[in-house]
Amino acid sequence: NSGNNVVIIPLRSLAELAHREYSNGNYERAEQLCMELWKRDPANTGVLLLISSIHFQCRKLDKSAQFSTMAIKLNPHLAEAYSNLGNVYKEKGMLTEALQHYQHAVRLKPDFIDGYINLAAALVAARDLDQAVNAYRTALAYNPVPVLCVDT
Repeated sequence: NSGNNVVIIPLRSLAELAHREYSNGNYERAEQLCMELWKRDPANTGVLLLISSIHFQCRKLDKSAQFSTMAIKLNPHLAEAYSNLGNVYKEKGMLTEALQHYQHAVRLKPDFIDGYINLAAALVAARDLDQAVNAYRTALAYNPVPVLCVDT
C-alpha cells in the first residue's frame, strides 16, 4: 500500500457525517468535513450555516459571522443565517443588532421557531419582557410542545 489511495465520499454522506460530528461536539472534525464539502460545493448555504455554527460553538464569533454573511450573499432570504448573525451580536452584547437580525429572520420565515426563541431571549436580555412573551407565544403557536426557558 503506497498510501496514495483516495476515497471519494459522496456529498450527501459527507454532509451527514459532518452533522453527526457537530451534534456529538466534535467541532474540529465537523469543520474539516465541512471545509471539504465547501470546497466541492461553494454555493451550498447549508454547509456555510454549519460552519458558522461550528465557529459559534468554538467562540470564534467573527468567523461565525463571516460564514453567515457568506450564506446571506448567496441567499438573501436565508432566515437561519440572519438568526446565526443575531446570535453573534447577542454574544458580543450588541442587542440592537441582534434584535434586528432575529426580527428579520422571523419576517423571512414566519414559522421559524428557533428564530422566535432567539428573539425572545434577546428581548429578555434587553428587558422588553412584554415583547419576549409575545415571541415565545408565537413559537408555541407553531410548536405547541412546551419550550424550555433558560436564563442566559
